[in-house]
Amino acid sequence: MDLAKRLIDKLSRIVGPERVLTDPAHLDELSWDALSEGRLHPRKRPKIAAPLCVVLPVSTDEVREVVLLANKAKVPVVPYGGGSGLMGGALSLQPGIVLDLRGMDRILKIDQKAQTARVRAGAVLESLEKRLNKKGLILGHDPWTLPVATVGGAISTDSLGYRGGKYGSMGDQVLGLEVVLPNGELLRTRSVPKSSTGIGLKHLFIGGEGCFGIVTEATLKVFSMPERRSLHGFLFASFEQGFAAVQEIFARGLKPALMDFGDDDDELHGRAVLYLALEGPKEMVGAEERLILAICRGEGVEKLPQERAERFWRERHVIAHRFMHNRHLRRERSAEAIRRDWVHVALPASQVLAFRKAAMEIITRRGVSLQESGLWTQPELFSMRLATEGRNGEEAQLILEDTVEELLRLVQKMGGSMEYCHGVGIKLAPLMAEEHGYGLEIMRQIKKVLDPNNIMNPGKMGL
Repeated sequence: MDLAKRLIDKLSRIVGPERVLTDPAHLDELSWDALSEGRLHPRKRPKIAAPLCVVLPVSTDEVREVVLLANKAKVPVVPYGGGSGLMGGALSLQPGIVLDLRGMDRILKIDQKAQTARVRAGAVLESLEKRLNKKGLILGHDPWTLPVATVGGAISTDSLGYRGGKYGSMGDQVLGLEVVLPNGELLRTRSVPKSSTGIGLKHLFIGGEGCFGIVTEATLKVFSMPERRSLHGFLFASFEQGFAAVQEIFARGLKPALMDFGDDDDELHGRAVLYLALEGPKEMVGAEERLILAICRGEGVEKLPQERAERFWRERHVIAHRFMHNRHLRRERSAEAIRRDWVHVALPASQVLAFRKAAMEIITRRGVSLQESGLWTQPELFSMRLATEGRNGEEAQLILEDTVEELLRLVQKMGGSMEYCHGVGIKLAPLMAEEHGYGLEIMRQIKKVLDPNNIMNPGKMGL
């Protein structure tokens, strides 16, 4: 009996044979996440391996037993949530066990007085949101992937959502975690908002992409359902004019729940649109509304029709539903010559316009198109959508990805960070040394201590 067969037999005894999947369709589907081949650098494209099997645990004890077995056999384990990650954090780079955590989806306790929710890692964010709404609460994390992404997956990339301006990233909402470590030990951190009793160990796993351990349960901070929500849209004559307004809004201490600003060239022709959502007690929302309306006045500024702002809010998760019906097509490289990629960087607000100007010079020199640039949730978080066309697909992709890398290295030189939203996975792993300096070596040493056999999601984050 070969190693794979013996391993599958043992896994079947842990979770039952019906929850160990080996059919090619499942192995293929769960060997990838939402990172398409069209966004991988042609010269740095890793080889993807079919998993040995997919395991569907329903309890922390089952996860522990699977990890213990994998560690003993020195077989890789890749934690898998909703599969909506955009950086390849859930790709299988070696034959191993994909641990599909979506069966661990119980919402264990919602404490209305404490405003907390204790949930299993496989709970889908939208399901949690709906349960909270019934109790007059909301989940502050509201990404475009809300109908797909799981609690554990969102924690593992410390992802950001539409309401991040008011409630922060997913990691900001984590009070405590339960984590299975590579040696099968169980770590539980205290579920309190503040502690001064040593290093906050939960931060090893927030943004850790499953490289240090597998999150099996989380206690999250949740929020009262807003008494009032006010939606607004403004059209500015230029990106610079809109950026100045956004800076003033935040400099005044105002915190819109949603702030989405951009200059889609195809639709706006040099102008820029700003969408805002204000949430909270009606008196506070009213005061914020008056201040923001005063700021967003001036020559060349147009208040958009209310229906347009409401449509933006209403349709903010539409792309996730498309993804759910289009997983395999997203993976494949397009047959068209056009290639697209996105850059999401964090910079001091004072550097954003300087970076944008330098970026436009770089992409023009390289023959790349800037389709859109903008801000998300706060003035320091800057994004661009880039495209190449008119060449054969492979050449277009090479030019585009070389351009992306040059832009990200420029951000790092300017004191910024190369990503604020989606994590690292395999796509950004080659730039982790520039991002962290000796900090990357510290992460590698921590990884080696916790995971000497390197079984936990190997090959991700430059570890």
